[in-house]
Amino acid sequence: MLYSVSLVREPDPFVEEVVPDTPARVMPGLGGANALPFVVRVVRTQEHLNQVCALRAEAYGRRLPAFGQSLQAPEAADHAPGTTILMAQDKATGAVVGTMRIHSNLHESLPIEGAFKFPKSMRGQLLVELCRFSIQPGYNNTSVRLALFKAMYLYCYAHQVQYIWVAARRPLNRIYKSLGFKSPGDDELWVPLSYANDIPHSILSFDVLAAERLWFDIRHPLYEFMVRTYHPDIQVFSGGPAWAGVPRR
Repeated sequence: MLYSVSLVREPDPFVEEVVPDTPARVMPGLGGANALPFVVRVVRTQEHLNQVCALRAEAYGRRLPAFGQSLQAPEAADHAPGTTILMAQDKATGAVVGTMRIHSNLHESLPIEGAFKFPKSMRGQLLVELCRFSIQPGYNNTSVRLALFKAMYLYCYAHQVQYIWVAARRPLNRIYKSLGFKSPGDDELWVPLSYANDIPHSILSFDVLAAERLWFDIRHPLYEFMVRTYHPDIQVFSGGPAWAGVPRR
């Protein structure tokens, strides 16, 4: 069995604090709606993309200075059809404090397919891959990480994505596994990625349609946050078409 009670009780960066500094805001007919100190949106403008790139460069550059430097400019995938970039933008300052890019296989193969061959059972399905997950150093990492993951999950569920794939380094692989991501085989698979400085990453997948039932069955501590809490500051369904990439100037 993949999950057990011990998994839920194990301390984890995703679940140690569930947005502890954001008090509930009561709205008409919606008790317990949580206001966040930032807004999560889809990146639609070059100005916001430039801010996203600066954050990527800073976040990755803390451990990999040369690689971080290479991320200061937008990548081709940022503009490509079939991708969506999420950003968390601080309400007080307007600064981008978190981001992730979501690749879909609507127009071309996912980047991860250059290092790993998907199971035959997934052929013909809508799949996505997470990439460039970055959070502003020193900001409230837990709340930004949670909100970005929830926004990504809702976006994928709404657009009928079947599976989410991610290539994760330690310790992020453990975080993803605690949320329901799993290895494609019995043993964890580690492969170097050309688009991630050739560093070995753990290959993991997530069943979007089964997630709610999984979280409920194992009494995951994030079930209420992910499924039953309304967050008005997660605003990823307005402002333009899905999977359009960031328009070029």
